[in-house]
Amino acid sequence: MTGTYSPGTVLTNSAWTAAPFSGLLTQATAYKLVNSLNDLQQVSADLAGNYALGKDIDASATSGFPPAFAFTSIGDGATPFSGQFDGMGHAISGLTLSRTVLVTPGSITGGPDQRAAGLFGVIGTTGVVRNVNVNGNISDPNDYGSYGILAGFNYGLVTYVRTSGSASDFGGYSYASSTGGLVGYNYGTITRSGSSVNVLAEGTPGGLVGINAGTIRQSYATGAVTAEAHTGGGGGFAGSNSGLISQSYATGQVSFQPNYCGGGNGTACTDGSAALVQRNDGTIEQSFATGQVIQSIQPALGPPALGVASTNNGTIAGDVYWDTQTTHATRDVYSGTGTSAAKGLTTAEMSVPSSFGPTYDFSSTGVWAMPAGATHPVLRWQLAQ
Repeated sequence: MTGTYSPGTVLTNSAWTAAPFSGLLTQATAYKLVNSLNDLQQVSADLAGNYALGKDIDASATSGFPPAFAFTSIGDGATPFSGQFDGMGHAISGLTLSRTVLVTPGSITGGPDQRAAGLFGVIGTTGVVRNVNVNGNISDPNDYGSYGILAGFNYGLVTYVRTSGSASDFGGYSYASSTGGLVGYNYGTITRSGSSVNVLAEGTPGGLVGINAGTIRQSYATGAVTAEAHTGGGGGFAGSNSGLISQSYATGQVSFQPNYCGGGNGTACTDGSAALVQRNDGTIEQSFATGQVIQSIQPALGPPALGVASTNNGTIAGDVYWDTQTTHATRDVYSGTGTSAAKGLTTAEMSVPSSFGPTYDFSSTGVWAMPAGATHPVLRWQLAQ
């Protein structure tokens, strides 16, 4: 991180183009090597720099009370991360995120400060994060904002990133927050990424992202999502989508357990959780969900288990599916003014490629694969990881 080098003569190919989904911006890139937890924190000192992990990073010193090393998310609303961060296939493990960074002062919005927490607080429009595994825990920020193990907000490009661990957000203004296993609020692009994070939150929780207003392709979520307290519900993949979700899937259990719904205890809920997204105002295509939906501790107060979305004011294509047996859902959507041509399949049908129609490419170079004995497809890129 503090060294220097002489590059000598660098030869590049003028005809070079980046491989699809690689996130590479140039053929030859000079990186500062991150080899320790302290190095990782020092990325904040030059948010426009190019960084690469030189080894796996043990971040367990950020846990405990008080922690030996309290990690501050990289980049905030005023100065987001605008460089490149390449994990080179390495992992950051044991990262505890208990501090938040400022995104928008409350004096501007007329409300409370908007905060963020993640390995990155805010990834800016030119920021790229790629090829890294992050294991961590977000421990109840108790603020209004967006939270994800990788990033609170993403405006840039995230590719080949996987997260694991847990994320929880309760109290304060959490009912207006978004929490995701990978990213809290996505305005940018997420490709070929996945999360196995268990999310337990108010507001808008989702297995991969809390809110998507950008583009997500070839990604997945397998963690459990529990929407509790003051909430409209959660989604196995995204809490809310106003952008594009394509060639993606969710398999985690989704639970909806509010204690306040639409005006007080005992009032019927007009919203609820769904196996894929809680609310869709955008477009969902070539995607599916299989996770069990547990709708409410008082089922009579809310909608039934839902296979795709609770509310749909956007477009859900005919190549969107849900497993009617594992989700326990007989309906795709509960309410809304949008269109949905989603189809319910049995578990046996989900395990047969021909059930998914012509848009799903199961060829040796296609997007999808059906491993031997699998009960649902996986993304072919996962097999190489």
